[in-house]
Amino acid sequence: MEDSFNGLLQRLCGCIPARMSMGALAFMGFVMMTSVRINLSVAIVAMVRQNSSSVMKGRVECQQAFLIFVCAYEFMFFDVTIDVMFEINERELGGAGTGGGQGGNSTTAVPWDIEMMEGDEDEGLEWDEITQGLVLASFFYGYIFTQIIGGRFAEMYGTRITFGLCGLTSGFFTLLSPIAARYHYGAFIAVRALMGFFQGPMWPSMHALVPRWIPPFERSRFVSSVYFGSNLSMMMTMALSGIIVDSLGWDAAFYIPGTICLAWALCWFLLVADTPSQHPRISHEEKEYIESAVRKSGSSWSRPKKVPWRSLLTCVAFWVTVAVDVGNMFGLTIFFSHLPTYMKNVLGFSIKENGLLSSLPFLFRYLGALSFSFFGDWIISSGKLSVITSRRLSSAIAMFFPAVLCLATAYSGCSAIATVTFLCLMNYTNGAVVNSILINYTEIAPNFSGTIFGIGNTAGAITMFLAPVCVGAVIQGQQTMLQWRKVFWMCVPLYVVPEVFYLIFSSATVQPWNSAWEEDEEQTASLNNPSVKT
Repeated sequence: MEDSFNGLLQRLCGCIPARMSMGALAFMGFVMMTSVRINLSVAIVAMVRQNSSSVMKGRVECQQAFLIFVCAYEFMFFDVTIDVMFEINERELGGAGTGGGQGGNSTTAVPWDIEMMEGDEDEGLEWDEITQGLVLASFFYGYIFTQIIGGRFAEMYGTRITFGLCGLTSGFFTLLSPIAARYHYGAFIAVRALMGFFQGPMWPSMHALVPRWIPPFERSRFVSSVYFGSNLSMMMTMALSGIIVDSLGWDAAFYIPGTICLAWALCWFLLVADTPSQHPRISHEEKEYIESAVRKSGSSWSRPKKVPWRSLLTCVAFWVTVAVDVGNMFGLTIFFSHLPTYMKNVLGFSIKENGLLSSLPFLFRYLGALSFSFFGDWIISSGKLSVITSRRLSSAIAMFFPAVLCLATAYSGCSAIATVTFLCLMNYTNGAVVNSILINYTEIAPNFSGTIFGIGNTAGAITMFLAPVCVGAVIQGQQTMLQWRKVFWMCVPLYVVPEVFYLIFSSATVQPWNSAWEEDEEQTASLNNPSVKT
């Protein structure tokens, strides 16, 4: 039965390289697992009963700023007097002007109506900003505990089982989420934490597979195309979740992606192998090419039985990579967790518009990752730049540009166009991490890339856990531009300071401890069997 199934697939997909089909399935895995992870960021806008006075205050700021600009413009160029009158009732705030005629008085109306969404006051869960921060961060309560374990598990037992279980459990807990949320926010936090616990090995387990499947000069492109499916997922999830919530209710934003995630897990278990030699449908030519290329990069086909912890934990090149990863993850978390809330409560967009606009920066991050990965692989393979120079240049682009653009966003005022433009540019340049931080883990220790990426992601997950809580503590019910400006400022030092250290101390060469365990095994074998020469 299995042979006939593999034969059918070979006839249907024989012209597609095995590493490409494996990459396509991995891409879908990142898409679906990221979708069930961040759909809450949009859904929570509809789930929670908003504090109308706080939200109204934030929106009034934007409307007043616009009116001041219009008044100054018309006074300077037309010498007219503008009377602006706000009419406020329980549900909406609109702008109107009075006057008219030939006496010189002019009427200026506000170009948009600031209004609470239908049902904001009458429906929704009564969660304040602190509770919302805890709920948004709850995924990371479990996520931080399984990064290192998951990476090590994948090195020992394979990515197929590890990555597949991440998807299976993610789909299951997503389907439980609406029931838990309506029961009690504590139950919802528990479900999200469990989902984070089982999804923790997602990234580290894939990093354990890359050095065994992907030739060195293809790795940046593979990581950008596959891993950054998570950013494409953020874009699609934020856009589609807004439409789904508006049309079907917020429950559907959990049930639909949860079901698709379970279906993906079944396909992954059926079609993926841990190494080229275990793949039943790979061509002989592709298998030889992959095995030859990855062997030269320092990867071993045998499973590492122990980790050289002392050497690893005292490796400066490893720690500066982790530091940059932490700063990058903090900034990313701020935007994917709280951007929809900012769009609604400060800029005044509806749930449908909110999802579409909030999704654009993540599309640009995916496009940036593709651009920088192809450029990085080309510039290294052509010999125009050394590997380490390329890594440092890319990391500088990925960290310094977002720091500057973060400040530009903070002071862009109420202009939605300016805000979205700066955020798109910020995420596009941040896509350069694919040619620096992410790929650097596989370069310094390919045999332990799952473990060391797990350590880096654990440190990053701690900041991802803290970021929503920090935002909630800063906002504290005041959905104003001034409070959000403080949030944007928090990101700047975390982008800049780690990058300075990375530029000084980073490395792109395989570290001596990467193969130390093989040497120990050879020495042990020679002692047990004196006839074996080392």
